[in-house]
Amino acid sequence: MIIGLVLAWQSETALADLSFDGKNRFIMTGQRMTVTLANDGNTAALAEVSLDWGENESESVQPLPLAISRPLLRIEAGKKANVEVFYQGAGLPTDRESYLLLSVLDVPPAATTPHTMNVALRHRFKLLYRPALQSTLDEAMAGLSWAVQKDSAGRLIADNPSPYYLTLSDIDVIGADGQRCGEPTEHLMLAPFSTQPIEIPTCRPASLRYQVVSDAGNLRPYGAMLSTEKRSHGSAQH
Repeated sequence: MIIGLVLAWQSETALADLSFDGKNRFIMTGQRMTVTLANDGNTAALAEVSLDWGENESESVQPLPLAISRPLLRIEAGKKANVEVFYQGAGLPTDRESYLLLSVLDVPPAATTPHTMNVALRHRFKLLYRPALQSTLDEAMAGLSWAVQKDSAGRLIADNPSPYYLTLSDIDVIGADGQRCGEPTEHLMLAPFSTQPIEIPTCRPASLRYQVVSDAGNLRPYGAMLSTEKRSHGSAQH
């Protein structure tokens, strides 16, 4: 997610060009992780880096058991800089992943001419802390199951029995007549050991197609046949 923040009323836009080593998410497996920021622009960039809880914990008073080595840093034009994320070793679950948000505010320089507009961009990335788990992410993807709820027309239940967060994209439900059951669901994030209902227009769902996001941020296509009698598991599509 990228959120633009207008800092002043101006007619032109000045932005530093920050990139993140080709990544759109981060997986942390130990007590230390390096995040690389690159300034692809022609002027120096000022970046403010922070971490926050990714879900309901954001409303909690529980402090984050992680820290950023350089919350504020200057990156010269055409250069890279590293920021370290540290975990104190306790405070996060050991039987499942934890979901956090890594936020990078790209602060533009002050305007030097009248009637120009400087805009700051806030980049937000999923950061998943992954403890040592018995199963793999591939097994979690394969273990995702689907059920058509009998007593509620137009509802599909996704069940993630794994300790991983699963991010799904373009969930496309197909009816018994071979037609789509409405528009695809663009995004769904399933927490570990959770179920999630998906509302669909009234039809007889027979199958579905969807994609699961890998650690590298790539989309892996899956398909599943649906049944009102039992849960259905997806299979990888090629």
